[in-house]
Amino acid sequence: MNFTLQSKLGALALSALLLFATVPTVGCSGVTVAQNIVNWTPTIISAAQTIDATVATLDPANAAVILLAGTTFTAAATLVEAQAKTYLANPTATALQQLQAQALAFQSNVSTALLQAARITNSASQQKITVAINAAVTGISAILALITTIKGSTVTPASVTANSTVAAAMRLVDRHQAIALVAQHYGEPQFMAAYQMQAAGF
Repeated sequence: MNFTLQSKLGALALSALLLFATVPTVGCSGVTVAQNIVNWTPTIISAAQTIDATVATLDPANAAVILLAGTTFTAAATLVEAQAKTYLANPTATALQQLQAQALAFQSNVSTALLQAARITNSASQQKITVAINAAVTGISAILALITTIKGSTVTPASVTANSTVAAAMRLVDRHQAIALVAQHYGEPQFMAAYQMQAAGF
């Protein structure tokens, strides 16, 4: 994993995720959007499990660098999944607020972890964990993008990218990995996912 800053990412990365995350839901009901949110949760659960498993193999100093939030990533991702399913079953304003809160909290955790992963001294561990973190960032960003399309949502692209940690982490997102993950998720060719990202400005 190359940690060189990719100059044209940042806030544009979320714009791209908004573009390709909402395309499949155009003209669909709020329930369909909610189902798409639920459909993204296995991605963040799987990525979180890989993060936790890798952290468990690190020496205490490097493990502490990643686990700044004081909670396991799997537990946090599972909370997002549970809240997404709760909203799908009962799409109330209260359930939406709770889903937003869980998603934003998880995004903050993985964004911080991505920024800190560069400090892991073992290159093999660093590569494995950053691949998992990138997957988690892509998945949770897609979920937040979908949340912005729900009537009554208070999450906007501007409010998400206003978080300096998130904006900084987005510059480290592996674009090729994100393209592959999105293409796989929506069952579309990678060139289409890449075109959607390019159409957003990079």
